[in-house]
Amino acid sequence: DMSYGYKKGYNPQKYAENRKAEKERTYQMIDDTAIEVSRSPDKLKEFLNVQAKFDMYSAANTLLIFKQMPNATQLKSFEDWNKDGVKVRQKQKSIAILEPVEYTKSDGTPGLGYNVKRVFDRSQTNSKREAVQKTDDLKHTLKNFVNASPVEIVVGEIPNSNLGAFYNFETQQITLNENLTDTKQIFECLAQEVAFAQLADGKKSYSRRDEGFKAVCLAYMICTKYGVDKNAFAIEALPDNWKKADAKDIRRELSSVNSAYKEIVSRVNDEIYRQRQAKSKEMER
Repeated sequence: DMSYGYKKGYNPQKYAENRKAEKERTYQMIDDTAIEVSRSPDKLKEFLNVQAKFDMYSAANTLLIFKQMPNATQLKSFEDWNKDGVKVRQKQKSIAILEPVEYTKSDGTPGLGYNVKRVFDRSQTNSKREAVQKTDDLKHTLKNFVNASPVEIVVGEIPNSNLGAFYNFETQQITLNENLTDTKQIFECLAQEVAFAQLADGKKSYSRRDEGFKAVCLAYMICTKYGVDKNAFAIEALPDNWKKADAKDIRRELSSVNSAYKEIVSRVNDEIYRQRQAKSKEMER
């Protein structure tokens, strides 16, 4: 039983031990799942689908959700569902995730730790499942995506290449192949190059080859998020360094993809908000 409280015969030491053991189990689950997704293309794809859906969650928490309930759509604590007037159904198994907590170290400086937080998915409640959010039409999504790019996008010729788009680290520009006319193809090509640009953001040096697989993972999530076919991205060929890496290294790689993804999604959201504001001002006139 994970619900500890001031029950009859409450023992603070036992409580602390149980909390510690629970935290260790949760960290172990993160590490085991990181290894699992880095050894199987299918598992990695499933993980990326979960991360695409939970775009504001850390890679560690996404690994936990993926392991415990990959079909989850919206997670809240028992108390938070209650506040919304939603009841968690009886005998539902909670999902463990990590919640950051600030504390003061012995030297007086602030520190950041993590506690295990128990949450439930909307499907475990008496709530009528929300309708799936309708995605914008692709041309509109593409326009927002282009406006939210971390670097300038220009249309032109890409010399000595059959690429649909290309990110140039030196010029900090993405060139979109002038011969591309299909919206879906344009989005796919730009998703991958925006991924490269975002992964390179703020770095002094950059290797397209080293960032290649992470960019593919990132583009796969972007296309999943915005309802574009993602089969163009070959997740099948896992890089050797992933297959041999330990949990810590895999978590670092996944966190790097996660940060870049959050940044892209948040800029697109800002762009959508800006457009809406402009539209409502227009209607007021």
